[in-house]
This record gives sequence, C-alpha cells and structure tokens, in this order.
Amino acid sequence: MMETIRVLLADDHPLVRSGIRATLAEEDEMEVVGEAASSSEVLQGCESLRPHVLLLDLGMPGISPLDTIAYLQTHCPKVKILILTAYDDDAYIRGLLGAGVAGYILKDEGTDVVVSAIRTVVQGGRWLSQIILDKLVNGASPPANNLALTERERELLHLIAQGWDNTHIADALNLAHQTVRNYASRLYSKIGVQSRAEAIIWARARGITEHN
Repeated sequence: MMETIRVLLADDHPLVRSGIRATLAEEDEMEVVGEAASSSEVLQGCESLRPHVLLLDLGMPGISPLDTIAYLQTHCPKVKILILTAYDDDAYIRGLLGAGVAGYILKDEGTDVVVSAIRTVVQGGRWLSQIILDKLVNGASPPANNLALTERERELLHLIAQGWDNTHIADALNLAHQTVRNYASRLYSKIGVQSRAEAIIWARARGITEHN
C-alpha cells in the first residue's frame, strides 16, 4: 500500500486553506496534517508534524520566505517545499528556485494542478507551472542543438528535464554519485543556469523532455 502523503498548508487566509483542504480530502492518498498562518507556525509545524510536502504561500507574516526555506533546508531537509502564491515576479521566482523549492504554482490555476504538483514532488520530481515556464524562458538563450554538449551531457539533460535526482541518475547511468554531480555542474555552466530547477526550465522550454 502506498504511504499517505502528509501535507502542511501554510497560508494566512483561512478561506484559502479550507479550499485546499477540501480539495486534498478528495484524494485517498493525501492527508492534511496541519495548517499554518505565519512563518513561525510553518517552522513549528514542519518540525513537529514532519510533513512530506509543505504548500507555502509567500505573503505570510513573520520572517521572509527565503529565510523560512533556508531554515527548513537545514532542519527539515526531507520536506518538499511547494510554493503556492499569486506572486509571479521573474526575479523573485528565480531566487526561490535557486533556494531549493521543489515547485511553484500560481493561485489562479486549477485545483487539479495542486494535486498533480504534490504527487510529482513527492516522487522526487520538480513542478513548474506552464505559466511560470513561459515567464522564465529566455528567448535569447541558444537552443540546445547549438551548444557543444557531449553525448553524456545531453543524456544527463534529458534525465534532469524529467525531474530525476542525482541518485536515480547515477543508478540509471551506472555512475558514481559524485561523477553525476561533476557532470551536472559542467552542464549548468554550459547552458548558463545556476541550479537544477533552472536547468529543468531551460530544458523543457526547448522541448527536451521524456518524449524526446
């Protein structure tokens, strides 16, 4: 039997939390284990409830979202942080992705998107809404075919675009974990990104997916 996905809802608007709770209640494999209306409640909730996924709004009172994320990366490293917000500023989104969040959803998207995103990040993938992808794509960046990528780097890029983490990539390619990290670092430098999340954006924007 599949383990129940434990979700912590973090938003300072009770109506938003109740709406998401109602949506997730319809999913047999998901359970809302707690709610938070401030950053301090987020930190306490993650440490005491140990959720698999944190649905985090960016406009709550307390410390900044980046400080919240940094704290959780250290003290609750297993929780997948999924941003659910109305903010769509390009620079802010890039900063959050670089900080290590597992996904980014806009509040005006359908509830089915929230459910799909939770399932994806729990399985180790990344979730970036199409609206976000469209905003972040730099049209002036060179297409993948014009870059001097090695065959191994192209193979790695395909797997990264699918949301695979380094452990799964190492197993699939029969490589040491550190070797995969070294390949990924060189790949990021070549395509002009600074994080795995940005690499996923870059690759998917150019049609580099599991279907290629």
